[in-house]
Amino acid sequence: MDKVQKINEKIMIIGIIVGFVLGIYLGINHDDPNFWFTLVLWVFSTSFIMTFISAVGGYYAHARDESVEFNITSPIRVFILNMAVVAVSASFGFIFCSILIGNFTTAK
Repeated sequence: MDKVQKINEKIMIIGIIVGFVLGIYLGINHDDPNFWFTLVLWVFSTSFIMTFISAVGGYYAHARDESVEFNITSPIRVFILNMAVVAVSASFGFIFCSILIGNFTTAK
C-alpha cells in the first residue's frame, strides 16, 4: 500500500459522513426533478476532492523522500474507491431517511 492509499484511509470518514448526509437530504427531497443530477454531482465532487487531497499528500511525501512510492494508478484506484464509499453511504442514508419519514413501503 502506498502513501496515497494510506492518506485516503485517514480521510475516508469524511466520504462516509458526506454520503450519509446526502442520502438523508435526498430522502427528504425525493421528488426533486434534479434528484439524479444532484446525487451524481455530489458523489463525483466529494470523491474528487478527497482523491485530490490524498494525491497531493502522496506526491508531497514522494518529493520529500524518493523511497516513498507514488504512481499514477494509485489516485485512480483511490478515486474509484471514494466514489463507491460515497455512493453506498448515500444509498444507506436515503433508505434510512425514507423509512424514518414513511416514504419507503414494501410491495403487498
